[in-house]
Amino acid sequence: MTRTPFPTPFPFPFLLSFLFSVSVMGQEPLEFRGYALGGLCTSQIHGDGVSGFNKFGVTGGLGLEIGRKGASKTISGSLLYTQKGSRRVPNPKAGDYTTWSYRFTYIDIPILRQWKFPTGWWLGIGLQPSVLLSGEENFNQTGYGPTTIDLKPLDIGGIVSGGLEMGNHWDLEARLGQSLLPISPQPESAIVRFDNFLTNMTLQIAAKFRFG
Repeated sequence: MTRTPFPTPFPFPFLLSFLFSVSVMGQEPLEFRGYALGGLCTSQIHGDGVSGFNKFGVTGGLGLEIGRKGASKTISGSLLYTQKGSRRVPNPKAGDYTTWSYRFTYIDIPILRQWKFPTGWWLGIGLQPSVLLSGEENFNQTGYGPTTIDLKPLDIGGIVSGGLEMGNHWDLEARLGQSLLPISPQPESAIVRFDNFLTNMTLQIAAKFRFG
C-alpha cells in the first residue's frame, strides 16, 4: 500500500473552525464536559462492487463537548479509533462460496454542532476528517495482509448523529458517516473488486459516558 506523506498543517483549519464556532455561541459562561465513547461499527465501501453493511468493527475514544450555560446548542469534538471496510457475503444456495474483505483502520476526528431537546434527545451534524492508520485485505481466508490499493492518508467526510440521554452520565448514540471525497484514485482500467472511486460509509452504535 502506497501512502503519501501526511500534511503537517492538517489539524489547524479544523481546530480554528472549532474555536470560532465556540466563540460565537453567546456570552454565558462556557461549560466543558468530557466523554468516553465505545461501541460497534458496521460499514461498506462504495466502488468495490459490493453493497450492504456487512463489515463489522469496533470504535472508541475520547471527546469534549463545549457549550454555553443553559444553551441547547453545543460543539462536540473527539478522537475515535474506528475499523471500517467492506465484506462480500457468500451465497451457498446459489453455489457461491466466495468471500473476501477489506479492513481500513482510521483515527476519526469528528467535529459536530449539536442541538439538544428537552425530551433528552439530540441531533448533530458536522465534518469528520479521518487519518488512515492501516489498510488491509483478506481474499484467501488466510488472514489479513497489506492492501494493494493506493489509499489516501486522509479521508474527509460528513457525519450526522443522534442520541438519547440514558441517565446522569450515560448516553446511547448513533452516527452515520460518509466520505465526501474519494479515499483512493480511480483505476485507469476496471479490475476485479475495484472499478470506481472508493468511499467509506459507516454506521456506529455506541455508548457514551459523560464526565466533568
